[in-house]
Amino acid sequence: KRLHMKVIIADAFSPKGIEELKKAGFEVIYDSSLSGDKLKDAMAQHQAEALVVRSTKVTADIVSANSKLEIIIRAGAGFDTIDTKFCSSKGIYVANCPGKNSMAVAELAWALILSIDRRVADGVALLKKGEWAKGQFANCVGIYGRTLGLLGFGNIGRLVAKRAQAFGMSVVAYDIFIPAEAMEADGVKKCETIEEVAKYADIISVHLPKVKETIGIIGQPFLDKCKDNAVIINTSRGDLCNEEQLIAKLDACKDFWYGCDVYQNEPSVKAGKFESKLAMHPKVVGTHHIGASTKQAEGAIGEEAVRMLLKYGKTKILDNCVNMAMDKAPFALNLKMACKIGIHAQVMDLLAKADLKVEEMKQSPFMGRETAICTLSLSGDKAKVPVEELKKVEGVIDACVVQVFQLQYSHLFKKKK
Repeated sequence: KRLHMKVIIADAFSPKGIEELKKAGFEVIYDSSLSGDKLKDAMAQHQAEALVVRSTKVTADIVSANSKLEIIIRAGAGFDTIDTKFCSSKGIYVANCPGKNSMAVAELAWALILSIDRRVADGVALLKKGEWAKGQFANCVGIYGRTLGLLGFGNIGRLVAKRAQAFGMSVVAYDIFIPAEAMEADGVKKCETIEEVAKYADIISVHLPKVKETIGIIGQPFLDKCKDNAVIINTSRGDLCNEEQLIAKLDACKDFWYGCDVYQNEPSVKAGKFESKLAMHPKVVGTHHIGASTKQAEGAIGEEAVRMLLKYGKTKILDNCVNMAMDKAPFALNLKMACKIGIHAQVMDLLAKADLKVEEMKQSPFMGRETAICTLSLSGDKAKVPVEELKKVEGVIDACVVQVFQLQYSHLFKKKK
C-alpha cells in the first residue's frame, strides 16, 4: 500500500532515505536551506503532514503556518529547538532519534579535548599567517595518566569514556540514573555529585539533557570546585553553561580552558553573523554546533527517521515521541467489566456528573475477550468517585479506586546532604 503523505525535510538528509520515502508514496519537499521565515513560508505553501529537522529551530509561528501538520521528527537526540509546549497544545506529535548520532558527538568531544591540549587551533592560525612558533607550544600537558570526568553517562558518555581509557586516562562520572555497579563494569568510578567530579577531574566533558535542573549547571558553584587548570568540554546544550560566570573563570585562571560546540542564543539560520563573547574568548576552542554532522551520523539518523515516518504512515503510531504526558493523574479507577457495547458510555456519564476528568484510559481484555480490566486515570476530587453507583452498571463486575505513585524527575537532582 502506497502512503500518501507530504513531508518537508528542512536539513541535510540521507539521499537514500529520501528515495525510500518517495518509493513508499511520500511527497518529499527537501530543502536543507529552510529555516526561519523561509521554513514558515514552505509550511504554509505545502501544508505537509510531517516535518523533519535537525538543527533548524521550529517555533510556534512556523507550526501555526501549517494547519495539516501532524508530526515533527527531530533527526537527532535533543529537541529543545522545537516548541514542544505549543505542539502539545495543538495535538502535534514531536519525536526524536536518540542514540543515532552518539558516535559523532563523542568524536567531536575528543576533537575538542585534543585540540585544546595541543593548542591545535592556535597553531593552525599562526601557520595561516605565515608564522612559525614551535617553542610557544612546548608546554602542552598531554592526557595520558590524567583523569576525565563525565557529567552524564548515557550513550555518548560511555563512548567518550571508552576512548579516554584507550588514551590511558582514569574516568569518573556523575549520572543520576546509572548505578555504581554498572559504571564499575565499564571501569568507571561513580561520583555522587557534580562537585565530586570537579574535585577529581582534569578534563570534564558534559553530556546532560537540557531540563530545568541542568540549565546553568556549569556555573559558579561548580566552577569554584574545578581545578584551576581544568578543561571543560560542552557538546550538549549552550544553556547548560552560565556564560558570564564561565568567562570570569577563564579570565581568572590562565590555564583554564573551555571547548564547546553549543552556545546560548545560537542563530536560527544556517549561515550568518554570530557575535558571542564566549565563542570569541581566546581560551575557548569552539565549533559551529556540528556534533551530529557527519555522513555516518546522517545516514544512521536518516534510516531511523525514515523507519518512523513509514510506520506512522501505516499505523499512525509514532515511535520515540517526546511530548506525551509523563506525569500521572493522582488516582485511577479500576473496573472489571464485560466486553459489551454501552458500558463505557454509562461509566463516562457517571464520572462527568461527579466532575471527574478522565486523563488516560487503558483496557486489557482477558483471554476470550468476554471480560476486561479497564483503568481510567482521573483528576478531580477522589472522594467523589461514585464507586457504588458504578458497580450497579449492568456489565460492571467490580470497581475500585487506586492511588497512583510516581517519581518526579526533579527529585533526582536534589543534592545529598
